[in-house]
Amino acid sequence: MHGFVHSIETMGLVDGPGTRTIFFLQGCPLRCAYCHNPDTQRRGGGQLLTPEEVLKTVERYRSYYGEEGGVTFSGGEPLLQGEFLHACLQILKREGYNTCVDTSGFGDPRYYRRILPLVDTLLLDVKAFDRASFAELTAVDGFAAYMNFLTDLEENGFRGQIWVRHVMVPGFTDNEESMRRFIELIRPIWKRVDRIEILPYHTSGVEKYARLGLPYRLEGVEPMDKQKAKELEVYANKIFAQGLREERQAYAEKKQEKFTQGRDKAASDLGRSALLSVLRGLPLFGDLAEEDVEDVLQQVILADIKEGEYIFKTGDPPEFMYLIYQGQMKIFVNTMDGEEQIFYIYRDGDFVGGLNLLVQTPYRYIGQALTDCKVVVIPKAAFDKYFYDSPVVLRSVLVKSFERIRWAEDLIQRLATSNASMKTAGLLLKLAKRIGQETQEGIRLELSMNREELGNYSGLRRETITRKLGEFKELGYIELVGNKVIIIKDLEALESYVL
Repeated sequence: MHGFVHSIETMGLVDGPGTRTIFFLQGCPLRCAYCHNPDTQRRGGGQLLTPEEVLKTVERYRSYYGEEGGVTFSGGEPLLQGEFLHACLQILKREGYNTCVDTSGFGDPRYYRRILPLVDTLLLDVKAFDRASFAELTAVDGFAAYMNFLTDLEENGFRGQIWVRHVMVPGFTDNEESMRRFIELIRPIWKRVDRIEILPYHTSGVEKYARLGLPYRLEGVEPMDKQKAKELEVYANKIFAQGLREERQAYAEKKQEKFTQGRDKAASDLGRSALLSVLRGLPLFGDLAEEDVEDVLQQVILADIKEGEYIFKTGDPPEFMYLIYQGQMKIFVNTMDGEEQIFYIYRDGDFVGGLNLLVQTPYRYIGQALTDCKVVVIPKAAFDKYFYDSPVVLRSVLVKSFERIRWAEDLIQRLATSNASMKTAGLLLKLAKRIGQETQEGIRLELSMNREELGNYSGLRRETITRKLGEFKELGYIELVGNKVIIIKDLEALESYVL
């Protein structure tokens, strides 16, 4: 098997996390008006490479990749060479490489279910926000097909993170209303979006069109002002963060309503005195002050969960903690090949979600009832008020976490995904609460930890935490003073990621 490769960049720094080798594949059906590489549009040409030759090239530069880097397939449109791309990704993942695909969502759909589970980061190009604009900026009437690709990502097995990119052309999308439409367009993939970038339109490809004897459709359009593009990028990110917060709040309210619907029956079946006895018998409630018992009883929910029902799913926000009073629940993920990998079987007295509430990370796995269950559901508000500072709760969470980590850490890291933006924002908010000092500049954090320790503290790699802090600085959320001081400039923006 061979693929058509236009060119190879061996030390790429912008097309995916870390340092990467980038393979630009031939072929693209869109013919975008601002395309600065029209010589990649034809599917044939370039050099012929086998997947094995791709691997051989990559192996030369492995020492440069570090923890985050790896291999990116760009174009052209890499999905157009579906069979070749799938074969390359298979061999690269087998050898442990981090993978990234830069795509506009137009390729051979027969291979999507094979390709997408093998992709760690998707660089997703958003050309336009409606059918007419899409057709004007490209050479196809493909807006509906693009939306299908976007909304079907998870169904096709994608479990990685997404960097969303949009080329801003003056007179087309250089305004706040367009940014609001942009963020709304990507709503179906919000929970997987780790980064939103606005790329200013430039005219560096005009001469190439002239050499190739091709008409340039944006003749006379001036380059996009970089400062204005950056301001609109910041605006888009704020709209996105606000949308995330509102979506999580709506989710929490909907889920609490669902649990509450079964509360009266579950509580009446058990009886009020028996419910109190149940709660008192659970280790996490042993440290609860007597005067708080009545209020806690009004907030926690004793939910009836039927066999086969989901209690939580991957990506669910950290809004509830769950304690099993009666029954059995399995904790699992779906692997890349579609198989179910069970981590734990929880029984009477077990709990899950304490660590998620403590460090504000989404659920990275699925909880499903193996039998009919009675589950004590603790909302985040009640946890924060009555349990957050309890030594008994913290000790129980640590013990339970240690039991899980000892044998499952490597497997979880390989199979599950997380949102680096949320983790980084959560870390900064936690530090602000504990060591932050109010100043005229903002909330000043005097750190005793280096970047690697910050990464360890937040559950992120050193390179990832460094990258996310840099992004937050560009967006105006924080200011970095050397390596030991962080000044939080926009607390509300950070809170939008986690509250």
